Amino acid sequence: MRMNFFELIKQRDKQQHFFICLLLTLISIPFLGVLFSTLLTFFVGVSKETWDKYYGSGFCWYDMLANLYGWSLGLLLYGLFQWYQ
Repeated sequence: MRMNFFELIKQRDKQQHFFICLLLTLISIPFLGVLFSTLLTFFVGVSKETWDKYYGSGFCWYDMLANLYGWSLGLLLYGLFQWYQ
């Protein structure tokens, strides 16, 4: 069964992936820079999904998509903040 976008974003798990990656990006960029912050966020997301594959509910590409959206918004907000200053 395929779910539509609005059903997916209502899931608490997807919201947690989004906000964790958003916060991780916003907190790590000033210290690590964009490249290493991106790598950190990516590896945290992949590690969580790998753990889920073996010990949880299974690997979910929609969780990875939520991670990407959180990272993207974090990068955008950081860029806007830097531009505004």
